[in-house]
Order: sequence, then C-alpha cells, then structure tokens
Amino acid sequence: MKVRQHLNIALALLLLSSISWWSCRRVDETAPSSNHEYSASLPREWMQFSYDAVKRQGWFALDASRLYAYAAITAYESMVHAIPNGRSLEGQLQGLNNIPKPDPNLQYDWGIVLCHAMPQILEEMMPTMAAQSRSSMTQLAARQESDMVAEHRTSQEVIERSKEFANDLAEAIIQWSRTDNRAGMENILYTPPSRDGNPQYWDGSTLGQTFMMPFWWTSRPFVIPNYNICEVAAPIPYSENPLSSYYQEIKEVYDASFDPNKVAIGQYWANNPGQSGTPAGSWLGIANQLVLQYKLDLPTTLKMYVLLTIGTRDAFIACWHVKYKFNLQRPVSFIRNVMGHTDWNSPVPTPPYPDYTSGTSTNAGVSSETLTRLFGVRSFEDAQHTDKGMGIRRFNSFLEAGREAFHSRIYGGVHMRRACQLGFNQGECISEYLWNNLQFTNE
Repeated sequence: MKVRQHLNIALALLLLSSISWWSCRRVDETAPSSNHEYSASLPREWMQFSYDAVKRQGWFALDASRLYAYAAITAYESMVHAIPNGRSLEGQLQGLNNIPKPDPNLQYDWGIVLCHAMPQILEEMMPTMAAQSRSSMTQLAARQESDMVAEHRTSQEVIERSKEFANDLAEAIIQWSRTDNRAGMENILYTPPSRDGNPQYWDGSTLGQTFMMPFWWTSRPFVIPNYNICEVAAPIPYSENPLSSYYQEIKEVYDASFDPNKVAIGQYWANNPGQSGTPAGSWLGIANQLVLQYKLDLPTTLKMYVLLTIGTRDAFIACWHVKYKFNLQRPVSFIRNVMGHTDWNSPVPTPPYPDYTSGTSTNAGVSSETLTRLFGVRSFEDAQHTDKGMGIRRFNSFLEAGREAFHSRIYGGVHMRRACQLGFNQGECISEYLWNNLQFTNE
C-alpha cells in the first residue's frame, strides 16, 4: 500500500513538473508567428494622437493630410501580419517597394511593433512637434508597450525582435516618404498668371494674401496614377451681369452669409487651423468615433484608416491641380469689388488659395463615399466639435454628412456652388478608384 502511495505521489509530481515546464515553454520559447488578438484601440489611439498633434500645431490641411496618410500606412504595415491573410500595401502604393518582411519562423508582438514604429514616423512628419505633443506621444508608446507585455507575457527576446522590426519598418517608410516631392516645394518661385483681361483670376490682394502651396499638385500620389484621373470641367464663365450664372452663384454665397442656420453649418465644418485637425482631419475625427460606435475589429479599423487618409491625400493633390489650373477668385473678391459690399467678410475665414475646386468638398466626396462602401447606409454621431460648444450631431448616412460638408463651404462664404459640387464629385470618383485598386487580403 505504501509503495502504491509513493508511486502515485511521484507520478503527480512528474505531471505537475511537466505542466509547469510546458507552461513556461509556451510563454518564453520563440514560436512561429503570433496568434494574439489585438484591439482596434491600438491604432485608434495613434490616429487620435495624430489629430490632436495637428490641432495643437495649427497646421493647414495639406501637410495634415500627408501626416495622417503616412501614419495610417505605418499603423497598417505594423499590424498587417496580425490579420489573417492580411496583404501588405507594398507594390500597391506608388514607390513603396522596400517594406521589411518578418521571419515566418519567429514570433513578434505586432502591438509592440506599432507603438515603437509610430513615434518615429510622426517625428519625421512633424519635426517641430510641440513639447506637449511629444510628451504625450512618449507616454502613449510606453503605455501600449507595457500593456502588450503584461497581456501577452511577452519574452524579452520577442520584445527586442519586435522593436528591431519596427525600426526597419519605420526607416523604410521614412525613406519612401522623402521621395514624394514634399521637401522645399513651398520655396519654389511661383509666378501668378496675369490678371490683365482676366478679372476672374485670384491674386489674394483683396485680403492681402499670397498663394499657398501652388505646387502641391506635383506631389507623388499614393494610388491614383496622376492628378488627372478624375477630370473636372471648367468653372462657369466669368460675368458681371446680375442675371448670369456666375453672378447668381456668388449672390447665393452672399445671401447665405446672413442666414444664421446656414452660417452655423459653415462653421461646423470649417475646421480652422488650431481649432481642429483641419478639414483633412474632419473625416478622420469621424472615423476615430466609428471605431467605438460600431465596435470595429482591427482589420476593419486599419482598412478604414488607410482608405480615408490616402483618399484625402490623393484627393487634395488632384484638387490642387484644378485650383491652380483655373486660378479662380474667391467670392469675397467679387462681392467687394463688383457687387460693392466693400465691408463684407466671409463667415468662415477665406483660405489663401484659389476657389475652384473646393478641397473640403473633394474630401467630403472621397470620404463619405469610402465610408458608405465600407459600412453601407448607416447612421452615426459626431462629437468632435463639442469642445467648441457645437454639441453632438447625428447623421442618417455618410452621404448626408458629405453633402452637408460641401454645402458648408457655400454657407461659410468661401466657395461658389460649382466648386463644391464638382469637387465632391471628383472625390467620389477618386474613392471608387481606390476601392477598385487596393487589396487588403491575399484571398
């Protein structure tokens, strides 16, 4: 009897030892791939940080669109290997052909890759980042890494390997970004076309402005082959006849400026520098809320961020070509100089570049169409402007919000209707092109 008891005790100890050894092996031994489930909150926190940093920096929409796009691409490439059958954007975006590949036989923590790669990209995009933003960024990266280590019981070996991969990934994306023709373009001498015989041209003199980023359209796009992929017709012919279409479109702008309800819509979508993430971030701000409202998973969240931010960036490139092709004056010039309302000001600050087409409207077109393709006709709430006392807005569909956004530029006094309508259509066209030419899985 005693022999049997000793034998049972020995077997029990052996079993416990085996379980303990196997448990340690599962945690610490390097194993192929990573089967961890990652929350969509990880990239969402970085895209929200990007929005907040742009707001704090007081940037205009163009550079903001560039930062958002590279941030979203980095987030996607950091975590694509955590997505079943996820497909890299390498070979799908212009010039992107040097993304590092993980060793399929080794384990990585893709959450750690994300929180280690993102600060490097954001530093590159915003080298003059405010101290408060820089501190918040450091804290966010440290917290996410700590959470990953605690949640996944990540070994030091996997941590170091993940950080090394993040460094390689960030370096590849940084080098790629430096070839998109951004550097120094604002310093290129621009000679505005002569206004002699062309009273419709914008020269900024009415408000003492100078041309902003006239060569932005020479930037390398991400997906569209060139800025002409979605052609835009010419503006309405200039006329000072009160019965003409040109005059009537500007009269619509003037009349709307005295309607408080319309002005409120104009101000809601204005997204002025320093007060929001700029018009480039208006739909990113919506997307950040959709992650929570729709309880999105990681693959859907990453896909949404990539499509929205790349769509905005490519749409602005196409829009800026049209702006400087036609160089159409802003409504304020005509209202003051032709209609005679010399003390009139637009309810929303008039930006320092030509009217045609509207960048906000182009962005509304590409973004609302993209979200409709992703989620269908679906209601949502937007609370991104509650800090300005504008409350929470509910929209029945993304198209409803998009159409309100393009009308807001008329109501804000900064664009004629044709600039908004055709800009919106141009954005919708670009969204369709992206949807048909980007693949996010290998299936």
